Amino acid sequence: MLSVDSGRGFTIVELLVAMSIVAVLLALGAPAMGTYLQNSKLAAATSALYSAVQTARTEAIRRNVPTQFVLTDTPVSTADVANALAPAIAGRNWVVRAASSGVGFVAAIETKAGAEGEASTSAPAIQVLGAAIAPTPAFDGTITFNGLGATVPIGANYIIDVTNPTAGVCAAVGGTIRCRRITVSPGGQVSACDPAAPVGDSRAC
Repeated sequence: MLSVDSGRGFTIVELLVAMSIVAVLLALGAPAMGTYLQNSKLAAATSALYSAVQTARTEAIRRNVPTQFVLTDTPVSTADVANALAPAIAGRNWVVRAASSGVGFVAAIETKAGAEGEASTSAPAIQVLGAAIAPTPAFDGTITFNGLGATVPIGANYIIDVTNPTAGVCAAVGGTIRCRRITVSPGGQVSACDPAAPVGDSRAC
């Protein structure tokens, strides 16, 4: 009796066809994967900033003294950074500092270098830009909380936009990047939202 040969492999044509299909699928999926990674980077940076602002408010209540979240370009390795820093509305680094014995904001509670956690001197991919919503005073990069957890001056209302210009345009203005926004209400409530999310979505601003 004749036996069937079960050891037959793939022909070179079949291998080339399979490789071509895989190559096409990878080419189609690469942009989507790149966008996903950039959006994940944005979400991580936003989470770090949100936690820092929330820490400033929590420490203000716990210590019962004015406490600040400060955006700055001053290196966090600077000696006595709580006093030496210069606030900046688009600062790459941030510092949480508290008042001490009525002599100003001298106690550094928490610091971080760079919106992505790196301390290089080159421009980061993730960028932040803070602002105050009228009629509050102009935002200089500093958000102050009092011992009750409310913003100072009373009624101050802030936003911090987190973007990734090197990756593309924000979805809210027609792009594909899901930019984020952190808001701080006059009562001190801190929230993170997506400006591109539709009304009614839990992520909407």
